[in-house]
Amino acid sequence: SWCKGLAGSCVRLHSAPRAVFSRILLLFSLTDTMDEEEMAAAGQSQLYTILLVNSGRLAFPDYTVQRMAKVYRERDDLIKYEASIRALQEVTLAMQAGHWEEALDLYRSAKNEWQDLKMSCDLRLDRHQKELPVFLRSFTTGWAYTRILSRGVEILQRLRRYEEAVDELRCLLLQDVYCPDNRGRWWDRLALNLQQHLKKTEEAICAIRDGLSDPFVRTGHKLSLYQRASRMRESASFKKYRLQLRDLPTVDVQDVRHVTIRGQLFPHEGGTGKSRFLVPSNTDDCTDGTVICSVEDLSLAHYRQQGFDQGIHGEGSTFSTLFALLMWDIIFMDGIPDVFRNLYQACPLDFHTDCFYENRKEAVDYRVQLISEASVETLRVMLEDVWTSQKGKVCSCANWELFSSLSQAQSLVSCLGGAFLAGVTARMAKDFRHCRGGLPDLVVWNTCDNTYKLVEVKGPNDRLSQKQQIWLDELQKLGADVEVCHVVATGARGSCVE
Repeated sequence: SWCKGLAGSCVRLHSAPRAVFSRILLLFSLTDTMDEEEMAAAGQSQLYTILLVNSGRLAFPDYTVQRMAKVYRERDDLIKYEASIRALQEVTLAMQAGHWEEALDLYRSAKNEWQDLKMSCDLRLDRHQKELPVFLRSFTTGWAYTRILSRGVEILQRLRRYEEAVDELRCLLLQDVYCPDNRGRWWDRLALNLQQHLKKTEEAICAIRDGLSDPFVRTGHKLSLYQRASRMRESASFKKYRLQLRDLPTVDVQDVRHVTIRGQLFPHEGGTGKSRFLVPSNTDDCTDGTVICSVEDLSLAHYRQQGFDQGIHGEGSTFSTLFALLMWDIIFMDGIPDVFRNLYQACPLDFHTDCFYENRKEAVDYRVQLISEASVETLRVMLEDVWTSQKGKVCSCANWELFSSLSQAQSLVSCLGGAFLAGVTARMAKDFRHCRGGLPDLVVWNTCDNTYKLVEVKGPNDRLSQKQQIWLDELQKLGADVEVCHVVATGARGSCVE
């Protein structure tokens, strides 16, 4: 009664009209995100977004909505898609809660539903979904159920059902219509399960070969497959397979310079999470004190002592923001059907697919050439034009809070130069989804002599990922001064913590 008194008058919606309203939101809110959890909640968040826009607290870029393709032929298609999204959400929530047996039951139930759907539906539905461009295909039942099957592999592996996981992976890899961006991860897991868990070496080698030859396998996963083959080739246990391993496609990645610095480790309790370090306090009121900082902050202080007066810990957001500033009009250009389907999009729907470059090839190539040949002054003007006209507008690859000011962004661009920026821009434009991760943690630069470093920071017991290795190699080939900074802990306890 106390709760009822606080709530006041309440209205409970009937399930039927509530379901209709939910479907309207789902249909309206086709989102650019490739994350299933956000897709499932898109309808609810869209109402809040609209409220913010109407109140003037949020603004989206200017673009033209152009709907041409019919994602759902009829009402029943949308209802089936809604059911698949709800099933995906249920599996995901069970996995997040660690309820693996429940997640297994949900996965198997959804798998049966997908098989029944394929058996019962006429071929027109399947053909219709396959004919959609890949960035719209992600809003179909086939895509959602394929996501569930991919989740099923994780569930089976967690429950040590490796034979079943391998069977599911092979089924997923037999098709390339749905979730092609996941094929690298599927091949990688298939090779690992076959080699490590099932001890089927020849089949693992075949999986590595097929994975390396798959055009959808990119960056980190491609290098991971190659490194697995290299370890097998160097191991005495796989001596009789060396001829088969020698004929595999190669992935050439060069190492970069490594440096080591020391820091006083903060002895936090639990021993989990990222390492924290103690550095002397600069405040006058506690001259003997120390402050707690991250490995990245410790490294920034180190490079500041080396003469780099400017530094940003931005990881991929540093370069994605520069990408947005240099490519804004191309990202939001008109004339490409179906990439903008409502007024509240942070990027075009094809942004995380190969279609982004294919749909804008001429414009992208021309802009990359322009950046490559641009003078420092031209680059500064390009940034200023977008910064002054678009700052604050919602863009998925732009972090407006990253730089303290336009002048700081311009000073960084002046140091990096057009040729280097053109190389990074071209790579991100052609495959943003697979290139957004793995970029160095720090960018440090000296505004006086226009020198800079791109630094990947590694704390104790941390090592480079495959994506990081590929980006470091690529950046070095583009002429950047790149290095990996390893922070070694001394382990001493500070006398005073601020």
